[in-house]
Amino acid sequence: MDSSRQLTNAASSRRWAGWGILAGTLLAVAIAVSPNGADPDLWGHVQYGRDALRDGLARTTTYSYTAEGYRWINHENLSELALAIGVDTIGPTGLLVLKTLLGLLLCAIPFWRTKDYVNNPFPVVVVSLLVAVNLTNHWNVRPQLFSFGFFALLLLLFDVSFTGWQGHWNLPWFTSLRRGEPAAALHWSHRRMRLLWLCVPLFFLWTNSHGGFLAGLGVLAVYLICRMLEAATMRGWASAGMLRRLMLMLVVAVLATLVNPYSWELHQWMFAALRVPRPEITEWHPLYSFDMFSIAFLAMIGVGFWALTFSTKPLDFTQLVVLALVTGQSVMHQRHAPFLALLFAFWCTPHVVSAWRRATQRNESTEENPHPALVWSVVGLVALLFAVPLWERLSVMRVDRDTYPVSAIEFLNQHNLHGKTVVSYNWAQYFIAARCGDGESQVQFDGRFRTCYPQDVVDQHFDFILGDAPGMRFRQLDSPVDPTAALTAGVPKLVLLDRGQPHSEAVMRQRRDWTLLYQDSLAQVWGRRNLFDDPQSPEYLAPQQRSISDVEKQNGYVAWPAIPTAPATATPSLHLARVSSPNPTRTQP
Repeated sequence: MDSSRQLTNAASSRRWAGWGILAGTLLAVAIAVSPNGADPDLWGHVQYGRDALRDGLARTTTYSYTAEGYRWINHENLSELALAIGVDTIGPTGLLVLKTLLGLLLCAIPFWRTKDYVNNPFPVVVVSLLVAVNLTNHWNVRPQLFSFGFFALLLLLFDVSFTGWQGHWNLPWFTSLRRGEPAAALHWSHRRMRLLWLCVPLFFLWTNSHGGFLAGLGVLAVYLICRMLEAATMRGWASAGMLRRLMLMLVVAVLATLVNPYSWELHQWMFAALRVPRPEITEWHPLYSFDMFSIAFLAMIGVGFWALTFSTKPLDFTQLVVLALVTGQSVMHQRHAPFLALLFAFWCTPHVVSAWRRATQRNESTEENPHPALVWSVVGLVALLFAVPLWERLSVMRVDRDTYPVSAIEFLNQHNLHGKTVVSYNWAQYFIAARCGDGESQVQFDGRFRTCYPQDVVDQHFDFILGDAPGMRFRQLDSPVDPTAALTAGVPKLVLLDRGQPHSEAVMRQRRDWTLLYQDSLAQVWGRRNLFDDPQSPEYLAPQQRSISDVEKQNGYVAWPAIPTAPATATPSLHLARVSSPNPTRTQP
């Protein structure tokens, strides 16, 4: 009886210690997966989703005066519908909570992959923290989250469908990497492999949610082809039936991606777009800055390489090939880092644990689980450190005044300034949501880029924003750079520019046909001189009505969407959940 009670108490102690380790780790990583800054494209995604719910999918460019009637290949339809419904039901804070919960779920994968982490928690906690920090820079409320979630589901399907197969060296070559029995000596469950047919609905949803489906399709193709190579080399002609099934699964998954509003035109556009460089988008840059996120990325690669080298567990040829390819893509393009982080969580965790045991000369028989009281004391300390900042992050989606032209939008609303407007592309979708809903304003260009804008419009915009800046932009026009073309094409009435892009400000100051209407430390608003400087013009804006300052710092933040609700009032109200550090009084010219 005493022995049985001791075993029960030991099991209970182990269980409580395990939950405590998991809870403490997730409390810590929650800070990393809960950034609450507004994504620059979120305004547009919600607006386009609302438009689709009201009017159906738009087939041509909306809210623009330079691309009217131009085809729009929108590869984010389902995610935009979901974001629009989410904002209108649970609100932006609800979306922050869901986004954080998804991040926590993904960061818990290393614990799921390591059944005995209670006795040896350190390597699993490290893997979870590395995964979290490598997600942070990409973990805003945006359609990319759908790609990361679907990719995790794809890896889960691999894990379940190839149980007894993956995690082994299944080739007759380089047998030193086998480190144990090949999977060919084990039972392969054909019933489990049938679960791989779930890739068909997965890729249907993924294709209609985000363009990252192409990366997932590439991983699926490489994974299945490598598995087919393993089967063929280990079993010869006996594997013919399995090869046919795997190939059929791949073909049907590809066909599922054709079930979208554009059919094969989506793929045609995507392959054409992938051939065009995107230096204007930071996420498409390679790793080049030595900041915290680059350090975290390099640490993840270093830990993964060390683990695969010194682990005593068998290596997996297919996993190594996929890891190598995704690592290369992540080094070339920062936006692929979360995909590598998920592969690291699924496939490298067992090797990290094994390599750590080997390095510390530990083994399962001598390891003891920590006392639950000690574990939960640490959890309490972590909660004290992170609970308040986590609550603040989840309580409001920030629109920072030093990042977005909140004050400039207030000025436009206060004076009811509408019309064709050239807006810096990183602010254009905020402008669309704030000023274009009633049809009185349109933009020259916005962050949808080539999905709905011809290349000549793209070139004109960046001629104005960046000028001739080698390495910072891709230009296709044969004509010389003309920084004023965007100011004449379509005859815009207003310009809202980012002073952090000094080329555009320099261009405007040289133009005598434009006059400055508004200025703070972040933004400027310019208007056509013949409209706003002429007292006889109905658009005339007297000097005392203008707001121009070189010293006005934009501090604090407002809650998303930060859109004035009362048109043409002296003090426009905003959708504010919270305002921090209000601006100083403006100086008049």
